[in-house]
Amino acid sequence: MKIEKKIVSYAVKDESKKIETASRPQLIERGDILNGKTYKIRPGGSDHALYITINDRNGAPYEIFANSKCPASMAWLMTVTRLLSAVMRVSDDIQFAIDELKNVQDPQGGYFYKGLGHMPSVQAHIGHILERHIGTKKEVAPIVVAKQSPNHPNN
Repeated sequence: MKIEKKIVSYAVKDESKKIETASRPQLIERGDILNGKTYKIRPGGSDHALYITINDRNGAPYEIFANSKCPASMAWLMTVTRLLSAVMRVSDDIQFAIDELKNVQDPQGGYFYKGLGHMPSVQAHIGHILERHIGTKKEVAPIVVAKQSPNHPNN
């Protein structure tokens, strides 16, 4: 069909052929101040510690940040934490993401971590930290929590 006039409007004739568009999940709003914890780990074979900060909103994790002095790991750390934060902002149930993280295998075999045993990867370790943080892990395993200064607003 050749169109010879300017199109000024349109309508769908057959509703059954209407394309369904995926709706974006409703974001959970962030408050001005969130309480959180920072966990310090030193993955096996690494010269640098890794600091994982998890901020909560209404008792559920809302965002996660990672920091390290190792520049080689910053790109994937930022990617993982941004994706996890995005999941946390649309749902209180992040167990599926935790399970996926815990199944990541490092091609070098992982490392042994005190109190937790064998960690298949740093990503799996982050999954264990998140699981422990939200309280779904059954066994008790020590995780070092970085101490905040006495003047920190969350104290």
